[in-house]
Amino acid sequence: MGKKKSSVAPILLGIVALVAIVGGYLAMVVLGKCVSISEGKMNFAIETNSNVEDITNKLEQKLQVGNVTGLQIVAKVLDLEDHIYPGMYELTDGMSAFDVVRLFRSGKRKTVDVVITNARHYDEVLQLASTKLEASYEELSDLCRDRDFIDSLGFKRETIICLFMPDTYEFYWNTSARQFMERMAKEYNKFWTEKRLAKAKQIGLTPQEVMTLASIVDQETRHNDEKPKIAGVYMNRLNGNETAGKLQADPTIKFALNDFEIKRVRKGHIERAKSSPYSTYEWKGLPPGPICIPSKAGIDAVLNYEHHNYYYFCAQPNYSGYSNFSSTFAKHLLYATEYQKWLNKEGY
Repeated sequence: MGKKKSSVAPILLGIVALVAIVGGYLAMVVLGKCVSISEGKMNFAIETNSNVEDITNKLEQKLQVGNVTGLQIVAKVLDLEDHIYPGMYELTDGMSAFDVVRLFRSGKRKTVDVVITNARHYDEVLQLASTKLEASYEELSDLCRDRDFIDSLGFKRETIICLFMPDTYEFYWNTSARQFMERMAKEYNKFWTEKRLAKAKQIGLTPQEVMTLASIVDQETRHNDEKPKIAGVYMNRLNGNETAGKLQADPTIKFALNDFEIKRVRKGHIERAKSSPYSTYEWKGLPPGPICIPSKAGIDAVLNYEHHNYYYFCAQPNYSGYSNFSSTFAKHLLYATEYQKWLNKEGY
């Protein structure tokens, strides 16, 4: 009897030791350090339609993951496969497999900021958005060229740039191209309040026409306090006989020629741009669409343009960025001559 007890004891001890070893190993792979990030923290994106294998492979390839086995075990126990939420997550140095899986399973995703400024072309917005979101540039670009889609939003190819109001927008990283565009449409409609729509109607322009004129005003001056005055000049040209309904806006010539380094718009430039629908020296009225993303200040300057009798303006002969205004072409020529002399003196 004593011999039997003595033979069982080592077996039990062995089992206990084995359990302890396995338990210790599991504790190590589950609760031990899994992620090493020298910078301290890092963003990690889970793409749409990813599975556990995709996630663990990406972690292994792109980060210094200490044990994939631990991730796989915890993912199985916590049923991560059925609780994957695409998006951007922040991983920190020293996280365990349990920490990582629990974070992914929680769906506590980070948001990203997309900052839209006064870009010259909507393509710049799409390029920027594609670096911030899961949506690719190709997907975004295809939507902007989809006539049925942009028509459903109330735009055409030449005016789709109006959709992108300058501001900072918060998105989840896994935003799709369509979701991005629909969000922009929502922000556009939010900006165009009943009050702004009423003002646009009062001055005889549609919201997109207001934005087209605002884009020109923005290119004429960086000073918000001068924009209503310049907007007034262009409204006078649109509605008066002094320039036969032609805006004669130099920024449209630069846009037509796709040459934004032009310092002085000369007759040769105007001649070369004649065939472009954006040449406001050649064609009456507004160009087909904005020549850049207009600022909100520019839009409001057009809606609240200054009423005066000026038809012309020319940059002052200094670095102030302000203009001299005149009611007659003769007076305008005097200001223009002063400005040309100053440019020559400055070496332009």
